[in-house]
Amino acid sequence: MTFSESVKNELSNKECAWDCCARAELATALLLSGGVAFRGFGKYGLSISTEHMAAAKYYFGMIRHFFGVVCEIRTLKTTRLGERTRYLLTFPDDSVDRMLTELKLKDENGLFGITSAPKGEIYEKSCCAQALLKSAFLTSGTLSSPERGYDFSITAGNEEIAGAIEGVMKGFDLNAGVSKRKAQYAVYLKNAEDISEMLTRIGAHAAVLSLENTRILKELRNNVNRLANCDSNNIDRTVKTAQTQIEDIEFIDEHLGIEKLPPPIKEIANLRLMEPNASLVELGEMCSPPIGKSGVNNRLRRLTEIARTLREGKP
Repeated sequence: MTFSESVKNELSNKECAWDCCARAELATALLLSGGVAFRGFGKYGLSISTEHMAAAKYYFGMIRHFFGVVCEIRTLKTTRLGERTRYLLTFPDDSVDRMLTELKLKDENGLFGITSAPKGEIYEKSCCAQALLKSAFLTSGTLSSPERGYDFSITAGNEEIAGAIEGVMKGFDLNAGVSKRKAQYAVYLKNAEDISEMLTRIGAHAAVLSLENTRILKELRNNVNRLANCDSNNIDRTVKTAQTQIEDIEFIDEHLGIEKLPPPIKEIANLRLMEPNASLVELGEMCSPPIGKSGVNNRLRRLTEIARTLREGKP
């Protein structure tokens, strides 16, 4: 089961609480699934099509509970994108006109007298706006697995309903966008914070926990990798610096002699030759008496200056 399917299963197990929200959900589902069919002057058919059995059962129960309508559920097989099963809920003919009126789907200026997007009065309450988003995802939403990335989208058949969904999302301060994909439109979210807020709004709380856990693990892995790379770079830098110091000391020994160096400089030179991998702190602890990191650094810098002077032929 994909992450998207698990979210839809979770949403399908949460009953709609209010009749106003039921109207928002049902109007959205009918329009997004292309479920209003024109059958001649003043005649229509209503249906909801979905690939998810849990969603089909959810809408069946909601329609019967809030509207007193018993739909027929049919199973369809489609070979598009591989053999898939679709579930079709069809409304009895004698309920269609009442449902169109109650859901405010009629529009004398719309194509075939039907509105292309849910009317604003259907989702003017905050709870109804969230119900609209829930139904939009159940009907035509997809969500990538958090392990692979953050990609939430709802596919819409026309620009008007895509714009309505985008507007609802932005009303909840979500950074939503719309893109055209061939003959359809996609309303999308692209960052984890927005997707987490969206899932919270539509009631997918288990999915939010899963997403946040994955986010934490990914950030932890990234931090570990970053620290490991940082440590590796520090080690490489330390080794390279120590090697340069040893080369300077050997050059001084060859052209001047370590024994001619001042005692503190001679001591640190001998320690570096004996302990090429020791840190500055460790070298300081080996000195007699022990000195701090800055003291060791000063003595090694003095060795570098002596080596440079000798290479330049200066006295």
